[in-house]
Amino acid sequence: MSNTTTRFIDIPSTILAILVIIGGVVLLFFGKIDYVELSFFIVTGVGLIGYNAALKAPSPAQSQQLSTLTETAQAHTDQITATQQQLGQVQDLALRAANTAASLQQQVQAPAPVQQPQVPVQGMVNLATMPQPQFMQPILQPVPQYVDYGRHFGDSMPITAINTQKIPTP
Repeated sequence: MSNTTTRFIDIPSTILAILVIIGGVVLLFFGKIDYVELSFFIVTGVGLIGYNAALKAPSPAQSQQLSTLTETAQAHTDQITATQQQLGQVQDLALRAANTAASLQQQVQAPAPVQQPQVPVQGMVNLATMPQPQFMQPILQPVPQYVDYGRHFGDSMPITAINTQKIPTP
């Protein structure tokens, strides 16, 4: 749309929207309508302005920019997808190499060392055969008790006792 066509649509719709809102306020002032009906006038006026603004977007230049940005984003997405596929292939190769190394280690495994029989010594305990606790109980720390005497930061008046009197009953 050209600027002159936009102005021919813009000016009358804006004037109409303002007149609708002013008409609603005048009717409310004279008591012909209440706030609920006034909201209809306000929404209609604002809707006219919003509809007019919606007709203006986007311009051909903006459409061109949006399509360029979309194409750039698609190119980046394709690049990322290709990189992820390459990383997957590298991971597969690394996994195969690790499995091959593990199988070779199992084939060429060194013979186990000969263990000497252990003779228990009197009065000594073998710690390796004793059951070990799976977790330790937390050490309980004493919680300090705080007493609030009614004094807080910023108090400047000394605490004084409140004098009370007994009220005689008749």
